[in-house]
Formats: sequence, structure tokens, C-alpha cells
Amino acid sequence: MHQVKREMQVSTEIPFGEMIPYTITRYKNEQMFEEKTVVAAEIPLTFVVNNHEIATLMCTPSHLKAYTYGFLFTSGLIKEPQDILAFECDEKKWRVDIRVKNFVDPELLGRRVYTSGCGKGVMYTSMMELSARHPIDSNIRINGEKIIAAMHWLQTCSDLHNQTGGVHSAAASINGSLPRFHIDDIGRHNAVDKVIGTLLLNQADTREILLFTTGRISSEILHKARRLSIPILASRGAPTHQSVLLAEEMGITIAGFIRRTNFAVFTHPERIITPLEKI
Repeated sequence: MHQVKREMQVSTEIPFGEMIPYTITRYKNEQMFEEKTVVAAEIPLTFVVNNHEIATLMCTPSHLKAYTYGFLFTSGLIKEPQDILAFECDEKKWRVDIRVKNFVDPELLGRRVYTSGCGKGVMYTSMMELSARHPIDSNIRINGEKIIAAMHWLQTCSDLHNQTGGVHSAAASINGSLPRFHIDDIGRHNAVDKVIGTLLLNQADTREILLFTTGRISSEILHKARRLSIPILASRGAPTHQSVLLAEEMGITIAGFIRRTNFAVFTHPERIITPLEKI
């Protein structure tokens, strides 16, 4: 049997970023040959808040300030972006140092819950319990065709996903319009945190926000949306049974399995209308 000997190595000519170039061996048509490709980058980012190391999470090395704001907000360590007094990121050590106004020891937030899926994440039980209270009261109504168009946009706009196939994408839509930005990450919850952090940094009004993700909608993704009072959560993937039960209580509309002609609405379908209906 013919064998191709090669050493997988990273190029030193291209700076470390979202994609890392590699030489791989391709098996095709009963032959093997070398081929250049790229893989999605993954780094361990350590969060240090008021000199307390609270977590090290695996993520894509981009939008790290937005990620910091989103993660601290959805974890309950800050209530608003103004609570962060100082931010410093060391991209050699992959460490973020943050100083917050009123530091709360994470141990006081309750038991840590490590989230499902790639990259992993962490939430606190007190935040999960808090987000389940007080259902969202929103009068937003969205044409279903706009949801399909926004998801199609999200699936086709990511060069990182198209070239590596190794990341999830997330985006925010205002009242069903095409999103103005998207963010990729190896973890679906990281991508959502980065989008939420971007909304916080831009002081966006979230009452008419739709949160789009290419990944599965599990309970921790739902809690993140609820923390920012986002009324509609949409995905190309599926929700879990726990997220459906919680979304019903939280007043959040879940739309899943979004394709070019259809999608499934699991909770609060009254917010979705057809082109024949008037808003």
C-alpha cells in the first residue's frame, strides 16, 4: 500500500488568528496526496475579575472584549456594561483582566453548571433560576419569510465556517431585518455571548431583537437570551426538550429547523405571521 509520509505542522508565516493553516493528507479515489487547508483556531481564555480567576474557557480568538462583556453579563457577574471599570486583554497569555464596580464572588452565585456542547461554558444556578422568573412581555410580530431570509444570510456569510467547517455562527436581527453583523466561535454558547456582548457595548434596544444561531438551542442558550429579554430565538438546529419547557414559561418564541421554505415554531407561535397577515 502506498503511504505518504508527512508531518502536520502549523505555518509560521501567517499570524495566529481565527484560522490556522495546515498540511493534511487527502484520501480520494483510492489515492493519497498532500493538500493545504485551514482549521478553526481554539485558545484557552482565562477571565480574571478583580484579581479573582473565575474561569478558563475554550474559544475562538476573536471579539474577546465582546465575549468578556457577554460572558460576565449572562453569568450574572455584571448587571450592565457600565459595571466594568477596566478591561485589559493579554493575547500572549490569553488572559483577560477585568475590574468591576461591585465584585460578587462566583461562589456566592450558587453551584456552577457546566454547559453542553463544544467549547464548554459555565453558568450559575442562581442565574438560571432568576432568568426563569417574570415572563417576557413583548408585542413583536415577525413575518416568517424574514426569519428564513435572515437564517439564509447567516449560513452564507461566514468565511470562517465555509473554509474550516469548525465553528458556529450567531447574529442579532432588529425586527426581522437582515443582521448587520455575525460572530463565529468554536462554541455555540461563546458565539451567543459575543453577540450579546456586542449588543451591550452598543447599548442596543433588545425589545425587538431576534437572536439567530446555527447551533442547537439548549437550556443555557435560552437563559442567555432571557437575560437580555430577547423575545425570539431562532436556529437552523433543534431545541432540547428542557429549552422548550422553559421557553414556554419565559415567554420566549423558539423557531428551529429553519430551511429555505419552512421552519418549526415550538413556543409562542403568536409572534410569527404569514405574508398574508398584517402586523
